[in-house]
Amino acid sequence: MPTYLNTYKPPKVDVPRDVHLRTLPEEYDLNYCFEVKELRSDRVELRPFVPSLHAQLFYEEVSKCSPDFTAWLIDWNSVEDVLVWAETTIRSQPSALAYAIYTAPPGRDQAVDPKDYEFAGMISMINSDVAHMTSEPGWICILEKYQRTHVLTHAAGLIIHRILDIPSEGGLGLRRCQWFTTTLNEKSKAAALRLGFQLDGVLRAHRVLPKGKKGVRSGRKGDYQEDQMTRDSWLACISWDQWEDGVREHVDQLMARRK
Repeated sequence: MPTYLNTYKPPKVDVPRDVHLRTLPEEYDLNYCFEVKELRSDRVELRPFVPSLHAQLFYEEVSKCSPDFTAWLIDWNSVEDVLVWAETTIRSQPSALAYAIYTAPPGRDQAVDPKDYEFAGMISMINSDVAHMTSEPGWICILEKYQRTHVLTHAAGLIIHRILDIPSEGGLGLRRCQWFTTTLNEKSKAAALRLGFQLDGVLRAHRVLPKGKKGVRSGRKGDYQEDQMTRDSWLACISWDQWEDGVREHVDQLMARRK
């Protein structure tokens, strides 16, 4: 039997636990494949997530939430976990850009100066692809205080506008905005459908989940990750033609509601 040379070794990921905690905002390289800018509606601002500004704040607010807040996400158990996540999952991937969500206080009818907005969570643009002109909202973490308010609609609406609006309208002019979630996350699926996404289908046995995270079936006995469950993924989309054929107006109407 012939012998074949194979020198592959898994890449080492050696990230300091305090990575970019003290990097000045103006020196923090967002490393994103598209132009970076703040996004604004009349009640929400999305500001690029900068660890020295937002990591401690995010961790402190997440710590106040119930244990099931990160049921479908990773568990951020320290500010260092947030820093390492921001570096390895977001900044090191040119396809990803995280935003800190700031909002006018829910229920406030009068205009609020953005400098007085409250921190409400995080949302990202992920799986962004320049060649194939696609991106998606992801890693959506709306703090419990702001759930069932305008925040998700405005934050997601701003991301969708950024992805699908043409450049003359302030967008990137991409052709596909998609929404991925586990088939078990009914709230996420309902939010996508409400925003005008249409189901593409379900990807079975799509991802192996971290230990302790709930999936649709247990790991396969005898494989090298048998103690980790499997996720089926629910995939939906707004294409550019759907956007121009009524979904844009639908999203704008949702964002215009006062409740």
